[in-house]
Amino acid sequence: MRMREGDLHVAMRNIFKTKGWTLIAGEFPGGSDHELYPLNVIDPSVAKDNSPDPRRHSLGELIPDLVAMKNNVLLIGECKVAYDLDDSKKLLTLLSTRFEDLTLALEKFAVDRKIPELLPVNKFCFIPFQVLAKGEFPKNLENQFGFLKISTYTEGTFFGLLSDENNV
Repeated sequence: MRMREGDLHVAMRNIFKTKGWTLIAGEFPGGSDHELYPLNVIDPSVAKDNSPDPRRHSLGELIPDLVAMKNNVLLIGECKVAYDLDDSKKLLTLLSTRFEDLTLALEKFAVDRKIPELLPVNKFCFIPFQVLAKGEFPKNLENQFGFLKISTYTEGTFFGLLSDENNV
């Protein structure tokens, strides 16, 4: 079955919900989404109140394709048809140099969207994950990422930090 990126987003959400994950935030390709609100991780040095140029607020903004929670695990993920190195870099940036921005965005999101289960944010173990349908993921990243390889709209295989052995 040949799937495009939009199809993968639908499948990814179906699979995570079936596995007991609560979907928190997300964004379909092209920015349209009628199920979830996007989690906008902004750069506070750019996005300031009373900015004379509000369009600049998107500079340095990072929006994960999906955020999901289960127990005390919070998944931050990206979805592409095949493995994407830039997505790996984006996720690693969110969970390292932009981690404070990420936690601030999650706290604000929890309050604004009335999701008290997200608070306090520091109770979560954060796991970056990537979704793909074709090709392989780099085996050297299995200890840093979770992966979901999708085969149909309702079936996929988890690898890395999301594998069944890790009891996530």
